[in-house]
Amino acid sequence: MKQLGIILSFMLFIPSLFAASSPLLKKDIPEVYIVKKGDTLWDISGVFLENPWSWPQLWEKNSYIKNPHLIYPGDRLHLIWVNGQPKLSLKKHVKLSPKARVIRDPITTLPGYLMLEYVAENKLISQESAKSQPQVLGASDERGYLSVGDIVWADQPLAPTTQWRVYRIEETFERDDAATETQPAVEAKVMTLKEIADLTVTAADETTSQLRVDTYRQEISQNDILLPLLVSGEPNLSFSPSTPPESMTANVIGQLEGRSYISSFDVVVLDRGHLDGVESGYVFDLFKPGAKVQGKKGSYHYKDNPFAGSTQLGEVSVGKLMVLRPYERFSLAVVMQSLEPFKPGVIAVPPTR
Repeated sequence: MKQLGIILSFMLFIPSLFAASSPLLKKDIPEVYIVKKGDTLWDISGVFLENPWSWPQLWEKNSYIKNPHLIYPGDRLHLIWVNGQPKLSLKKHVKLSPKARVIRDPITTLPGYLMLEYVAENKLISQESAKSQPQVLGASDERGYLSVGDIVWADQPLAPTTQWRVYRIEETFERDDAATETQPAVEAKVMTLKEIADLTVTAADETTSQLRVDTYRQEISQNDILLPLLVSGEPNLSFSPSTPPESMTANVIGQLEGRSYISSFDVVVLDRGHLDGVESGYVFDLFKPGAKVQGKKGSYHYKDNPFAGSTQLGEVSVGKLMVLRPYERFSLAVVMQSLEPFKPGVIAVPPTR
């Protein structure tokens, strides 16, 4: 009888195993969804899933299709079941007219302006890297305002005809993690970058370079830094929403533009990077600490004495974010949903069902 009880318990446990691993589907899923121009992967995930970060569990990559991870406007998506698990199958849109070849862009996880500006462009730089980059010396005639075609000098010899982008260092963020039983101590600084101008090297000697202003967004200043302008190759924009490991947490340490309050579609800095295991597409829930209460029964009040003991109340959910681009020890992420404006200091944790 004892063995029978164990067997029955295991049989009852099996369905819960499958249920736990299955993505949570919406109730009103369309039989066929035709991808539209302007759709994002986050939008499409929301058509089929209660939790868009479960997309990797749902997406059935079709091995017979070139670049099966890419979805294009006009493609048809429909739900199928494979071994009891829901999967999405894709039927490619084929244009029959042989007269003209139409080149379509695949959909991206998020709107293009977010992907191109914050994934493809440099937005953060480590303190060590910033010190080694070329810097603007100035203009020969001491002019503060330069326009297209004007010449500016840099403090390192650079290869002629190469293109460079001028950046200005703005905010500085730090992390100082104490060592634990499993992790060494981490001390790092990162600085935000603002695009200023694009330059082309016209001449160089052993110690300096002369560069021509090609385009500019803002006045070039002495001590601005230069980074190579990559003109070839496509940035990898094909990541999808996914769930981070259960043990992974991070802190929102600031908003990229330095604002005090953060809300939907703001880009923020996390104090974890790819050396900590963070990947593009990871989705986190955001919580702010609950209030602290002091006093005794009958005279409770919110904390107003920093030297007295207090009781910490439960955390408050404030939204969700998705990682755009991990750097070594920090990451950029976009707030996908904000239940209320919040300040830096909230914690990011893996989402729950």
